[in-house]
Amino acid sequence: MEDDLDLVLRYFESKESAATNPAAGSDRFATLSTDEIQGKLDAAIPPNTRRKELWAVRIFDQWFEQRHNRILHGDTTGLLVLKERHEWNACDWNYLLKMFILEVRKVDGTKYNATTLRDIFSMMQHYLQYTLKKELNLWKDAACRGARMALDAAMKEATREGLVPGTNASSPIPATLEEELWQKGRLATTSPKLLLFTLVFYLGKQFALRGGTELHGLRYSCEIQLQHEDGQELLVYCENRATKTNNAGIKRRFVPLKTVKASHTADHDRCLPCIYKLYVDKRPENCTVQNLFLAWMRSDASIQQGRWYQNAPVGRHSLDGIVRELTAPLTGVTERYTNQSLRKTCASTLHRAGFAREDIARVTGHSSTAIERYIQFDVQDHVKVSHALQSGGQSSSLSIDTEPKRSVEAMEQSNVVTANPAKKMRLNINGNTNTVEIVFE
Repeated sequence: MEDDLDLVLRYFESKESAATNPAAGSDRFATLSTDEIQGKLDAAIPPNTRRKELWAVRIFDQWFEQRHNRILHGDTTGLLVLKERHEWNACDWNYLLKMFILEVRKVDGTKYNATTLRDIFSMMQHYLQYTLKKELNLWKDAACRGARMALDAAMKEATREGLVPGTNASSPIPATLEEELWQKGRLATTSPKLLLFTLVFYLGKQFALRGGTELHGLRYSCEIQLQHEDGQELLVYCENRATKTNNAGIKRRFVPLKTVKASHTADHDRCLPCIYKLYVDKRPENCTVQNLFLAWMRSDASIQQGRWYQNAPVGRHSLDGIVRELTAPLTGVTERYTNQSLRKTCASTLHRAGFAREDIARVTGHSSTAIERYIQFDVQDHVKVSHALQSGGQSSSLSIDTEPKRSVEAMEQSNVVTANPAKKMRLNINGNTNTVEIVFE
């Protein structure tokens, strides 16, 4: 009892001491203004989401103003809520959004496609939740059922009328195109620029990375490191920071950041650990830049002296356009290839190899059904499907060579011994730490 009393007395003595000495412990806690707090809350929202929200709200405001003017001039086809926006309740929003989603049009007066209508509806939900701070769920609340029915009807009508959204999505990179990039010298390790482009290509393909923002954020000897395990040298990628698929927020608090490991392959020209080691050897000594990717030297004299890279990072936009720059000069390319194609190539290749959706998601970092958009059929898949249908569902006896043919010169340059058996890929998965190890046997 006396010990407890002493603890209480010491507690109040410490409180009194802090009151008489305000500077005591002042460095422990941050002091933020209201604007700074709001800035941190706004920073948690992706910039693209913020832009889409402003776009949807601007359309809603234009519709509301036009509708109000029509009523003032005697139009009685509908009524508007004549209250301040912050006073609108669930019934008001349900009524207005039902009218809005059925009447919304483009600037030229034509209808939006089904996907755009759903995006507008989603951004209005985001506006209500994050901007107006309203506890209203347009997707679930019973009071908003009319608005959901209107959206469903408008989407179905747009689809019946053939208003299908144009595809702007990137496509996976087939093995034949990758081989062509090597044959034509678009992928190589013979110059600073080509070495960096090749490293970006295989990092994106092996670790399912994205565009310029994620690549620009990679730090040297941090997210990507060479490690030795069980006598093997592995190139390890660890998500040491929040990404698009794992923002480390409340909803993803139980999802560990992914770790993917890549082993050596027989083809040293295309071996990711080998490419990475070569790039690291070419980095300038005493480099003060934390970014993994450095700007390449353009002077032949500097390159001949062994100085391949500058003490400066590559810009985000330059990194974001690498795959597009690699594939643009190729003739006969009709698909759209971007850095996102490398991520889709990773998912589609693993799916073709027979891995389950859950295992593929551990490599890509997905935690939802969004992984389905990354798994796409290629020509060989369609050939197998056609053969199975034509043969009445019997097991396919059609031998399909999915590996691209390589020229004799390319095989001699890469020192590939054709007598060796083909290597098999194996994925070792640790569910507790979300670690994936890709090993070629």
